[in-house]
Amino acid sequence: MTKNKGITYTVISCLAIVSMVIGLFVYSTVAEKELTNDQYKLLKFYQLNTKRDLSAFSLFKNNEEFTNDDFLGKWDLVFLGFASCPDMCPMTMQKLSKTSDLLSQKEGLIDKINFVMISIDPDRDSPERMHEYATAFNSDFVGVSGGIKDIYQLSLNLTLPFTPIVNSKNKDYDMDHSMNLALIDPQGKYYGFFKTPYTPETMSEALESIIKFAK
Repeated sequence: MTKNKGITYTVISCLAIVSMVIGLFVYSTVAEKELTNDQYKLLKFYQLNTKRDLSAFSLFKNNEEFTNDDFLGKWDLVFLGFASCPDMCPMTMQKLSKTSDLLSQKEGLIDKINFVMISIDPDRDSPERMHEYATAFNSDFVGVSGGIKDIYQLSLNLTLPFTPIVNSKNKDYDMDHSMNLALIDPQGKYYGFFKTPYTPETMSEALESIIKFAK
């Protein structure tokens, strides 16, 4: 009888260990984890090795001053373009709007990120015009404009180059600029960037992982 009890206890112990191992395996397989650097790159997102501080700047969001402090507290996805752009800028803004919609379907994500468009063409884009332009794509989007010096310095900080055009007699000019998107972390530091070509699906997948897990 004692021998049978011993066998029973051994079998029960073995079953318990097997169940625990299976449980840990299932948890590790199912539990959410942050994407790896290689997975981020497949989604066209590249994280900086070291977060980068931004130089102080003073721009305008509609009639309100927009400074470094406005990048604090939330993630900010930043696009540098201009309202007179005939094709690539509106296409990018449409992608950002779709990305916002996808993030809105995930609980607690959309409240942790802002979408910001900063004009590289302040001669034609007043702060009021940029506000109207950005919010035409999504009522929560932020449109910013201001002095060319601060805009250009910020573009260098964010590695989003463009060729400035100032005081042009021709008011129907086009502008060369980067189509990449910069991501700023809740501490106001340059965190990484999306490299074109990107899609709303790839951006939303990468941003979901970043917002949930990045420190």
